[in-house]
Amino acid sequence: MRRIVHENGRATCLHYTDADGEDYFQPAGIVVLASWTLNNVRLLYLSKLGKPYDPVARSGTLGRNLTHQVQGNTRIFFDKPLNLFMGSGSLGFRISDFDGSNGFTEKDGVLRGGTLGSSSYGNRPISSFGDIPLGSVNKNWGPEWKAAALAWRDRSAALGLAGEHLAYRQNYMDLDPVYTDKFGDPLIRFTLDWTAHEFRQRDFFAQLSVRIAQAMGARADEFRPASGKYNVMQYQTTHLQGGAIMGTSAEKSVVNTYLQHWDSPNLWVLGASAFPQNASGNPTLTALALTYRAADALINRYLKDPGRLL
Repeated sequence: MRRIVHENGRATCLHYTDADGEDYFQPAGIVVLASWTLNNVRLLYLSKLGKPYDPVARSGTLGRNLTHQVQGNTRIFFDKPLNLFMGSGSLGFRISDFDGSNGFTEKDGVLRGGTLGSSSYGNRPISSFGDIPLGSVNKNWGPEWKAAALAWRDRSAALGLAGEHLAYRQNYMDLDPVYTDKFGDPLIRFTLDWTAHEFRQRDFFAQLSVRIAQAMGARADEFRPASGKYNVMQYQTTHLQGGAIMGTSAEKSVVNTYLQHWDSPNLWVLGASAFPQNASGNPTLTALALTYRAADALINRYLKDPGRLL
């Protein structure tokens, strides 16, 4: 799909182009846009639905409140095998004592925290080979490194941070001025970088991980987390939120609390693009809950009396 065609405040049809370049226009009485965070925002931009966000003038709503997820990882090492070849997707634990604003003092400089946890998925030998304590060998190759990697092969684990990411004025999405797809339509561009707050989050949880490892009788790699720029080439979860956020007014949001577009009441925009902030936990269940709420409103309220829901 390339566009949502709209007229007089209502979506009227969808514009598709097939593999041969032929255009199709599908008439629609109701449009449900549910194409993931980034593509939701891109299609709204291309369709000229909503006022683009301007971070300098602080005007507009489309594209604002881009958030990702703050992550950290501390390797810990045990003196006995862990049988890491066994596991499942749900085998693990999470510590929520420092989630939200819990457990922090003013000197920590942390407004919102996250959860700390570990999982055992069933490590594959090759992908997990080479985890050894910092400083245990002089080089990351050769016979000394291989011997250390074999010695620590089944005695290495990790404590990982899944932290909240606050929305900042300077983090947003817009259409790329240079890059396009094969049809010549601009790709979505997101402008995002970490701030001092995310570095403090990681540092706090790295120190906490060391304390937990010591209490478990394990050895932890003690190091200060990197404080470099956000790097899109490094995998950091697929939990991208915002861009078409929900709210109680058209001046501050793209969709209302039922995920109904302010400019077109027969257009519904589903997914984490509606999140004004990013909590620490995975967003899937929250996105599903909002989808159920939107579906209930569409079926039981909108169809009976089409128009903007309050």
